[in-house]
Amino acid sequence: MRAIRFVSSVTFIALGLLVTMAAVEAQSGKGSVATRRTVTLNVIVHAPENRVVTRDDFDLYDGGTPQEIESFARLDSGSRIVLMIDSSASLRAELAALQKATEAVVNELYADDQMMVVGYNENAEIITDMTPDLKALQSASAKIIRKGVPNLYDALIAVSDALAAAAKTGLEKRAIILVSDGYDSESKTKFADALRALQDENIVLYALQVSDRTRGALMRDKPKPPAALEQMTAATGGSIFSFDKAEDAAKNIADDLRKNWYRLVYAPAGVTTFEARRLLLMPHDEKINLKTKSLLPSSLHPLR
Repeated sequence: MRAIRFVSSVTFIALGLLVTMAAVEAQSGKGSVATRRTVTLNVIVHAPENRVVTRDDFDLYDGGTPQEIESFARLDSGSRIVLMIDSSASLRAELAALQKATEAVVNELYADDQMMVVGYNENAEIITDMTPDLKALQSASAKIIRKGVPNLYDALIAVSDALAAAAKTGLEKRAIILVSDGYDSESKTKFADALRALQDENIVLYALQVSDRTRGALMRDKPKPPAALEQMTAATGGSIFSFDKAEDAAKNIADDLRKNWYRLVYAPAGVTTFEARRLLLMPHDEKINLKTKSLLPSSLHPLR
């Protein structure tokens, strides 16, 4: 196995250009209002069977301001997925159960999907590189090695960078399926920075939740493990499933990736782009559930 290399994508040139653009806009009186640059959101749609959901079925709010949706359509293309497995020694799951869960997720892939399998403890290590080869992915479960402690937040940064580097464009469907209890031991990365990395790269996080090894203990400077999983999945448009029902979870995630993944495009209007903004989707029908990332970064946020 080989370690994932951390890639720093902060560029002073890009930041300088953004600051210059901000100054020009401020001088012209347009600095507080978004330009016609469009924003693309991944939206996971759950609705009754045979119910066609369109942009007329909900309202979009950006920073509390209603927005006009330019397009909204289901994506039928394949996905780029990282199956990310906590391989630390103290995880409350037997190796055989981890292997079974891995196989369940892999077996739900479609022909045009690609997956990378990563195990993490102190470091994130590639077990199987990004590939559509089902046989290669099925053999990954036998290569999981239990050791060490889990640096979850560092691993999420590394995997986010790997997904960004592997994508042909920034518009592909990208997801992480995390097998974990949400516990982080001693990452250098803060929780908020790991979450921001997922949101910046438009990655949807799903979790197969293992029993909490801390049994509800308070964490210093970070959420409790169950709360960390809940916050990260909700803030990226993903979901949490029980590790004990891995086969059902794998089928539900596959349905989201193949049948329920939509792309929304709009041009922000009436909002300041120099601050992070909350996003909200409000369906008109209570039987429709819509999930997307919860936050847009400011236009001056350093590029990852």
